[in-house]
Amino acid sequence: MNTLHFKYAVEIEKTRSITQAAENLYMAQPNLSKAIKELENSLGITIFRRTSKGVIPTDQGMKFLACAKQVLMQIDNMEAIGSPDKPRERKMRISVPRAGYISKALSEFIAASDASDDMEVYFCETNSLRTIENVRDNGYNFGIIRFNTAFEKYFMDFLAEKNIESQLLWEYQALAVMSAEHPAANDELTYGELSARYAEVAQGDDAVPYVPGAVEKLFSRNRPEDTKVRRVYMFDRGSALDFLLTVPDSFMLDSPVPECLCGKYRLVQKKCDFPDNCFRDMLIYSAGRKLSGSELALVNKLYEARNEAAFTEI
Repeated sequence: MNTLHFKYAVEIEKTRSITQAAENLYMAQPNLSKAIKELENSLGITIFRRTSKGVIPTDQGMKFLACAKQVLMQIDNMEAIGSPDKPRERKMRISVPRAGYISKALSEFIAASDASDDMEVYFCETNSLRTIENVRDNGYNFGIIRFNTAFEKYFMDFLAEKNIESQLLWEYQALAVMSAEHPAANDELTYGELSARYAEVAQGDDAVPYVPGAVEKLFSRNRPEDTKVRRVYMFDRGSALDFLLTVPDSFMLDSPVPECLCGKYRLVQKKCDFPDNCFRDMLIYSAGRKLSGSELALVNKLYEARNEAAFTEI
């Protein structure tokens, strides 16, 4: 078995295209296709299948690729023993929800990295279903999904179906985040009271596997009857923060925000009670995959940022 073929397979997974992978590897496409066929024959499995979305791994292929990445990483580590001064390379693809503590963790991780290291980081803020797709089909190293615990069973079943493992990163109650100039900045109001009086900024792409419209139904039953809904759906966290500052009578439900970010954006965060206020952020990755040293370093930063946000005085 030629470990160089492992590199070929990983490149195809990343690009989702044999043509593009061959170009990136500076080789002819027929030669790359032949190499992958030889690898599949030696393993006795089919690694990739063609779809309308490109070339993606099969279930067996995903397991193989997870192992192949570990082998390639160990080879890099062994080569580094003989070349201790060789710059290390960090390539990482991460898919996450829009959250202040997560972006803070990434910034601190990069700031603490060695300037001599090569680094290429793809940081995608998106919804949970797209994150699962990114980890399962698009070559992302790991992801973080967010869901209300009322829908935990649906997400756990969906992850199992996709052969993805998970571990708890944070369980928390959502807070109402608003401008320091908000009329209710000094009040203690429930979600129902806030939504009845003020405009709410919401992520417009929340979804639950197998249950269309579940998120909206959850929040609807926590609003007073006959309440006129004033919601602005946004898909970009930066735009949402700008909106909170420009429209001072708006608010947004979010995970607890690190105190330094509240000061930077002139925000306050308040307790916002409602019966279903329990959320989880889960770290997800392909089954059987072990995180590399640099990935674990980022995860440690995530826990540090989480702790800072969790212990911020409200």
